Amino acid sequence: MKHIQLAKLYKHGQFFGYGLAVDGELLNQQESTTIITNPNEQPKLIAQFHLKEQQAENPIIIHLDQVESTPM
Repeated sequence: MKHIQLAKLYKHGQFFGYGLAVDGELLNQQESTTIITNPNEQPKLIAQFHLKEQQAENPIIIHLDQVESTPM
């Protein structure tokens, strides 16, 4: 499994917002990110993506019982 990374985005030298990346590359089709913080809890990130028609109609299948879990 690959781990997500929080990316700070800059445009023309100005902070633009946050995004999600994997292996240093920003994930495509991301529309928004929201970081939620509450006292005594780890921060949470909510990301919203735009799905293209083909992605919604032909999703890949991942069998979770065949994927090795890695400790976080």
